[in-house]
Amino acid sequence: MSDEAIVAELRKLFPVVEHWTYLYNGSIHPCARPVAEAMSSFLQQWQDGGEAAFFPAFEAFGRLKEKFARLVHAKARNIVITESTTAGINIAAHLLRPRIGQNVVVTDLAFMSNTYPWLAGQAGAEAEVRFVESSNGKIRLEDMAARIDEHTAAVTLCAVTVGSGFRFDLSAVHQITGRYNVPLVVDGAQALGVIDIDVNDPPLDFLATTAGKWLMGPTGIGFLYVDDRYLKSTPPTVGWLSAANVADWDVQHCQLHDDAMRFQGGIPNLIGVVGALAGLELLDQIGREFVERRVHHLTTYLIEKLEAIGVAIWTPRVDSERAGIVFFNVPNHESLHSRLKDRRIYCGSFLGGIRCDPAFYNTIEELDRFLGVVESHVAEQRRGVRDGNE
Repeated sequence: MSDEAIVAELRKLFPVVEHWTYLYNGSIHPCARPVAEAMSSFLQQWQDGGEAAFFPAFEAFGRLKEKFARLVHAKARNIVITESTTAGINIAAHLLRPRIGQNVVVTDLAFMSNTYPWLAGQAGAEAEVRFVESSNGKIRLEDMAARIDEHTAAVTLCAVTVGSGFRFDLSAVHQITGRYNVPLVVDGAQALGVIDIDVNDPPLDFLATTAGKWLMGPTGIGFLYVDDRYLKSTPPTVGWLSAANVADWDVQHCQLHDDAMRFQGGIPNLIGVVGALAGLELLDQIGREFVERRVHHLTTYLIEKLEAIGVAIWTPRVDSERAGIVFFNVPNHESLHSRLKDRRIYCGSFLGGIRCDPAFYNTIEELDRFLGVVESHVAEQRRGVRDGNE
């Protein structure tokens, strides 16, 4: 079966295509039918049986950890189910807890969740936060190396950056952090589900992400990989799920789990758990390799056509330096964004430009629809400039 035939079948799983040309999949991924059905089933069980709904959902919680662990080439004992990427990075910040005189290295291509825990959070408040400045939408490794020294407590970065879509070479970054044995904290939210990340190659200390983007699950569920060397650390918060002796009903003694369960706390978001599991199961059925190939095909087409239109593309052109995001700057981007929405085309608008994240279920015809509006807008802007100069 051809890719186009496969896509035609997959589009039946996404009701959003009946309402929008949806090109913002790296923001909040539209809900697939299997995900909605799994969550609806939980709600029905809860409605009909109360606590009885807890037990199959909690069993799904264990399977979700195993499924995500396989995705990142880890073990379930190293996985924490969180509510967001932000929550995962904050746990990492608490476990690393930089001291006075230490520094944390971040980049100006980061998302706020990557920098705020170190700038304003209790765990990072005592450390100097050093920013590596980007150049043409990319971070140069030599600039990163210049900011890291023997006092660096952590390096935090997005595997794929939220703005330009720049994709880090994590192995090259690890060669730099390894010189001083600096922990590496990676935000995988814009990467996992599109590209492969192996927490063992290079070895990562923490990998945080959300289910609500390319993993096709709901918001309100996230994941955190914690390397073995941190599994005996004191959790920032503790609840009944943190305890290995919870079955004893011993309120006077808490024996923490010796794996990532010690960081769980209380009952997870069960409706989110079953939805996230359905999303990862769907990803398995489709095949991550197919997703990556298809997204690469669509983003390459988009970049080539945008270059022909003549907009200022911020996303790197080299295949290994990008993934699922295409960002470009254009005059009066707010007007263009409004026009796109009027035509039922959904994309992102910030940082003076437009972000477009086509997924595997999108089509060339949808991209052409988007490009037609962009081309018309750019032509009008150029006519306006010429008229103003006459």
